[in-house]
Amino acid sequence: MATARVTRELDVPAAALWRLVSSFGDTSWMPGGAQVTLHGSGPGMERRIAAGPDKVIRERLESVDERSRTLVYTIPENVPFPVKDYRATLRVREKGAASELDWSASFEPDGVSEAQAAQAIEGMYGVMVGWIRDRVKAGG
Repeated sequence: MATARVTRELDVPAAALWRLVSSFGDTSWMPGGAQVTLHGSGPGMERRIAAGPDKVIRERLESVDERSRTLVYTIPENVPFPVKDYRATLRVREKGAASELDWSASFEPDGVSEAQAAQAIEGMYGVMVGWIRDRVKAGG
């Protein structure tokens, strides 16, 4: 299995950051009003994100651990990266008045090198961490 990871210190409180990222059904941090439908609740729930006229990214919540502020999800269908067997972990840590968001993934590259797959994932994670930070700062 290959891996990718982005870790960023954010100038937002850890509790507020965790509140947003642990709510798997809340996609308010995604810009442009992404079309998302939710199926179920808690571990096992799915969010389906419209990614084009005939393409839906299906993400499945695997686990949420409030104590360690850790969330794990998989993308069993239409992974938006050149990979398969994608499993991601989001972890929030307190850093004084700030916080740290650690977003990692394990995967199998699909048609590209391990380095190319990791670069695609880490690039998108960097963008999404910015969206999340902005939403928390705006009171999300």
